[in-house]
Amino acid sequence: MKQRTRYGLWPLIAGFSVLLPGCTLEVLNPGAILDEDLNTPDLMPIVVAGSSAELNDVMDGYAFTGGLLTEDLSGTGSYFSTGQYRLGRFDNQNSEGFWEQTHEAAWAAGEAWARLQTVLESAAQTDPNAARLFYLMGTAHQRLGENFCDVVYDKGPVQPRTASFDSAIIAFNKAKSIGGASNTQMYIDAGWGGLAQAYVGLGDWGSAVAAAGNVGTDFLIEAIYHQGANSNQVYNETWGRAEVGVWATPIARQYNKASDVVNYKSTGDPRVPYTVCGAWNDTNRPPDVTLGVSPTGTCTGQGSGATQGAGGLTAHHRQDKYTSRGANVPTITGTEMRLIEAENAVRSGDQATFITKINLVRSHYGSGDLSAADLVAVANGAGALNWDNCSTWAADCDVNEINDMWSILDRERYMTLWLEGRRFWDLYRWDHPFLNGGTLIGPGEPRRASCMPIPEIECTLNENIANHSVCTGG
Repeated sequence: MKQRTRYGLWPLIAGFSVLLPGCTLEVLNPGAILDEDLNTPDLMPIVVAGSSAELNDVMDGYAFTGGLLTEDLSGTGSYFSTGQYRLGRFDNQNSEGFWEQTHEAAWAAGEAWARLQTVLESAAQTDPNAARLFYLMGTAHQRLGENFCDVVYDKGPVQPRTASFDSAIIAFNKAKSIGGASNTQMYIDAGWGGLAQAYVGLGDWGSAVAAAGNVGTDFLIEAIYHQGANSNQVYNETWGRAEVGVWATPIARQYNKASDVVNYKSTGDPRVPYTVCGAWNDTNRPPDVTLGVSPTGTCTGQGSGATQGAGGLTAHHRQDKYTSRGANVPTITGTEMRLIEAENAVRSGDQATFITKINLVRSHYGSGDLSAADLVAVANGAGALNWDNCSTWAADCDVNEINDMWSILDRERYMTLWLEGRRFWDLYRWDHPFLNGGTLIGPGEPRRASCMPIPEIECTLNENIANHSVCTGG
């Protein structure tokens, strides 16, 4: 991991006065804030909040970039990287920021826990702030394992990504135990939910289902964002700008067929809300039509009112899941617990349990029970994942034929966890056929990235892995 010079959790702040056009920034207290000044019980919630901000710095990035890598979103603007991600291209220079920030989030939580023990002594073991820290730490380890092909800790050797799930389990168990000792139900539930996610990562389905069963369907805990500061990147690039959107993704295209059981737009499924800000015949676009987008009158505001993508070639389809700069990103939800139980039912061929669990998820969001066509598909058994990487804009080009339990599970996880940065992990662990053959926009591409490589800077700074194949390409 990239080494940084740190002094406690906060940098030293020297007294200064800076003049900027139209304003003056003055530090009224010229004295430096020393590390030991933080060692008071009243400041512990602030220290913990700082650790939360470290995790939040990266969670919306996983949702945004992961969304482009998995076709939750499409790059319709001018950024070179979004076009590359849309084609499934992601290398060891692209991964540096995610690597650094996720490690920092885990590190900050650990540092804050050490401080809590110093300041509160034995009372730290019953403090809800400590339970929150271990939830943050566990989530950081969990996302590292879900997104990176391999992991490294403390400039050590290369380890399989399962090492991160092992670390997450330790942290989530601690969150659960301190949550119990402090009578803080939120972190008891978060601990159980995080354990379920981590056990899925290890392929331990018995433990995953047992943990998931302790979390109610209504449970939700989120990465917290703010209108003025730590803002949501997905919102910024779809509302503040028109750099990405839902145009030509499965949500807007394949899941929008009136005669198909995968029809979602016309039924208004609340899990995948979006607005068409500009209109032309982009459901079945003639190959010679590239411009001429007209406003629909349904979008307002700068950026969010754009009628076409920033690149000028597509109508802007604005996602409406995150509708403010301060919109939070879910990290652990009760509905995901039901999906874990449903996946275990697919693996064991338990059709009745599968239907029950999927309907609980759909009911939670107001989507209604599985359709009659879906029930016929369930009766066909587990089946196998399939994905048609269509090379044309033909109306009969289906992303996925819904004819078995795997196909329904794939669809339901896609819809339920849309724009939460979780699809990338699903594609990897399922060895999803979507990874082969490109996309609707770039057919014929080689196999897409399914995980993030250890970044180049880690290879440069860590002598223990410099000659490893993850760095040399061997």
